[in-house]
Amino acid sequence: MRRPEVWPFVLAAVLALPLRRAAADPIAADKLAETPMASAGSGPEADYLRTLHGHIHRRWADNFLQLAGEKLPAVNPLNQAGLTAEADVVVAPDGQLISARIARGSGFPGFDDAILEVLRDSVPFPTPPPAIRSDDERLHLHWLFARDQRRCAGVTVTHSYDPVEVALPKLLRAGRRDEALKRVAMTRGAGLPAESVFTLLAADWIKAAIHEPWATVRMARLLAERGDDEGGKWLKNAVRRPELAGDAGQALVAVRVPLCPLLKAWFDSDNWTDHQVAAVALMNAGDPACAPGLTKLLRNTKARPEARAAAATALGSIDDADARKALAEMARDDNPVAPVRAAAMLAQIKPGAGRPKVIAMERYLRDASPDIRAAAAAGVVRAGGAANLDDLYVLFKDNDARPAMASLRELDRVPSEEATKLIARLARRPQPEVQKLASEILLRRNARDYYPSFKSFMDPKADPDLRALALAGADEPALQAAASDPKLGLGVFRARLARGEREQAIDWFLAHGAAIPAAMQGEAMADWLSTARPITAENKPTAAKTPTRR
Repeated sequence: MRRPEVWPFVLAAVLALPLRRAAADPIAADKLAETPMASAGSGPEADYLRTLHGHIHRRWADNFLQLAGEKLPAVNPLNQAGLTAEADVVVAPDGQLISARIARGSGFPGFDDAILEVLRDSVPFPTPPPAIRSDDERLHLHWLFARDQRRCAGVTVTHSYDPVEVALPKLLRAGRRDEALKRVAMTRGAGLPAESVFTLLAADWIKAAIHEPWATVRMARLLAERGDDEGGKWLKNAVRRPELAGDAGQALVAVRVPLCPLLKAWFDSDNWTDHQVAAVALMNAGDPACAPGLTKLLRNTKARPEARAAAATALGSIDDADARKALAEMARDDNPVAPVRAAAMLAQIKPGAGRPKVIAMERYLRDASPDIRAAAAAGVVRAGGAANLDDLYVLFKDNDARPAMASLRELDRVPSEEATKLIARLARRPQPEVQKLASEILLRRNARDYYPSFKSFMDPKADPDLRALALAGADEPALQAAASDPKLGLGVFRARLARGEREQAIDWFLAHGAAIPAAMQGEAMADWLSTARPITAENKPTAAKTPTRR
């Protein structure tokens, strides 16, 4: 291999020095193998540093140091075995050298100048991977150059960090979620509260994930509630998908996006599936402009019962004379289609309608049809609120889960201790779907006095979803034991949130979040945001921008 010439200005400086008698043998360090690099192992950083070291080694060790040993006397300053200098180097993403400076000199300018010349002569450097760049997208290095056997093996990556609220969005947009988690871990490791930092992480994580195939209605709704247009756009597309229409429609109503203009034309389609999707999406809209299409669907005996039931539910929130008439027709006892009749019955009950409506619904609590019994139970709660819950004792004698499920969905809207007590009683029903829904509601309303009752669901043979919910009532050893059980999914994380142990929830995610599927990661972030405190001046992170080596 052809050697480049030793840099003229360095040789000139050296040769100008008074010469002493040269030693007979080369310096001892030149006979030794180079000291191994500290960055052993694998990974983006270690792999890059090995490549970079080889790139520089040819010019520093195989050229400059070797020629100095061969051409200059052993007593020359360049051949002093203890000669070392340290350089700080900044490299652009494309491998160009942005800056190189001597951070700690050797005491001999010729040695220091040679280091800078080697670095400048080595451009372009190998392209640094994103994973090892600093927040400014540049690679920062600290490099020890030595005249002994260490030669140029002492190179390390240093990092310059932006304030965490600046760094997290950039890292997530670049897909560097592992690095974003490290920043949260750094905050936690510094003994600082990490709740506000994790909230920033969760918000930007979901924003970065909204276009992933596993994005959910809840994620989009959280974005839309924060004024992000991407969330609204996602929901407007989702409302046209049969499996998402109901939840997406409810989310759009919650963020005050008019639904009827999006779906009104669907009732003119020849495809009855379009009618059903539109009706499901409109169940909470209350928009009179769509009443004609919904009424037509409700009265169409050729349409699917579930589509007509959805239309009845949607018409219940619309103040329209023809809609009320259609509901009354479908709620008559002679209607043979039980799901449609049940939906029409319940749709006619307004919240807080009072005792007369409660009595009117009670007579159907023992009906032969589970759908009718379910509508009756829900109607009692909707009309009477917490005042008539004792009338629902028949739920505990019903072997079909539908009446209990319907009453739970209505009880979820009743914020009273009486309602909470009934929900807790229903959680003990021997029906897994009822147990799950009741437990979820108790967790949502932060009914911590009832969490200990969940312990009965901790049986290893129980449904994993129910076991995960039950962790909110588990003791600390049980939570620790469950932390790494893949069958429990996000159970421990959610249990910590339900118990108000938010910093411990962060610790769980830092320990296990990188290993769980991306879809589950997104759900965890949505869980966090759904329960997060707003960021205020008091809890906003204020980390300074300081260069940090690691």
